[in-house]
Amino acid sequence: MTFYIKTFGCQMNVNDSEKMRHLLEEKGLTAAGDPALADLLIINGCAVRARPQEKIFSYAGRFPRARKLIIAGCTAQAEKEAIFARKARVDFLVGTHQFYRIGEIVDEMRSSRRPGMAVGFSRRWQELVPCARARSSSVTGYVSIMEGCDNFCSYCIVPFTRGREKHRPLDAILREAEYLAACGYKEIVLLGQNVNHWQEPGGNERFPGLLRRLARLPVPWIRFITSYPGYHEPELVEAMAAHRNLARHIHFPAQSGSTRILKRMDRDYTRAGYLKIIRAFRCAMPEMKFSSDFIVGFPGESERDFQLTLSLLDEVGYESVFSFVYSPRPFTKAAACKTDLPAARARERLIALQEKQAQIQLRNNRLLLGETLTVLVSGKHPKKAGEMIGRSESGRVVNFASRTPVGEFARVRITGAGPHSLRGAECFS
Repeated sequence: MTFYIKTFGCQMNVNDSEKMRHLLEEKGLTAAGDPALADLLIINGCAVRARPQEKIFSYAGRFPRARKLIIAGCTAQAEKEAIFARKARVDFLVGTHQFYRIGEIVDEMRSSRRPGMAVGFSRRWQELVPCARARSSSVTGYVSIMEGCDNFCSYCIVPFTRGREKHRPLDAILREAEYLAACGYKEIVLLGQNVNHWQEPGGNERFPGLLRRLARLPVPWIRFITSYPGYHEPELVEAMAAHRNLARHIHFPAQSGSTRILKRMDRDYTRAGYLKIIRAFRCAMPEMKFSSDFIVGFPGESERDFQLTLSLLDEVGYESVFSFVYSPRPFTKAAACKTDLPAARARERLIALQEKQAQIQLRNNRLLLGETLTVLVSGKHPKKAGEMIGRSESGRVVNFASRTPVGEFARVRITGAGPHSLRGAECFS
């Protein structure tokens, strides 16, 4: 039996797909290179916003009915009854806490023609480390350290798709990180909905202490996502400043630049508190860079609230930003709130935010002209022969002619700058 896994969503979705591939190949199934040739199609999808969720069903509709289809992940968890109610051609739903059962689920599908689901939550950490062959990259290795969320931000469906917080044991995290280091991975990314809230189950170690331990490994870049501003500890700044292989880049979602809207979102920090954390990092590490997430058009957002968000972009000078129009999600507190903002106006605000961020990125990138950056080569350019694509420590995309293989570092002098990428020439001296 052959299978193909299509992933929609964040790095945690990718890591879940890696775990499923590992288990299916251990069971003797073969990964297909083309979804059209697979006996089993698994779509592992995100439910944070409504639009990506619709892409999942559109993608599923492209393939013949004869094949087996599993919808997995947050979409399966959030929309379980609705998926079957819409008469979608789905053989099985696999929730976010049930990936480890994928082998027995495939056996159940083979022996039954009736649709099924496995969507129950578990309070126990399910230990599963995908082998290097099952991972999506041989350069960047994902390591889950916690899962779920106890914050219940008013707009966010994550607590209803990923469950309550559970934290992975310290020894298990270290073993997986050591395995990736031994396999030659150049970058390790720690994953969690509130990664900086990790603490050792039944122990005293907290996130800064975990970083100090991991920093001893021979891995050039160690980074983490996603950090929640309400859980910030001064010790985190100290730990990062003490170890140079802890990447000088943090994804630090603000969601809004208005304290009034942050309160309506049930975010446990203020604009002033957020900026205080930014200043603490930059005081200890002037080279520290930040990226962020923003929602526009949240219920009750005034023009002044939106302008405060734009001013936060200017004040921080983010390297990059993910931005979206607010999308009501089932089960959430904000879904019951009405908004007077027309959809067209919300879209205009999104465009204005993205245009401002593009200007900021262009300004930041132009400051690098003539500088030499250390770049991790991530792949061949899909359209230009002889060119490679790499990423700087802060996540900037760099295009340059090179013979340096994928997975190695190159020194690149920056010769051109646009809002979304850099161009450079490799230095050999």
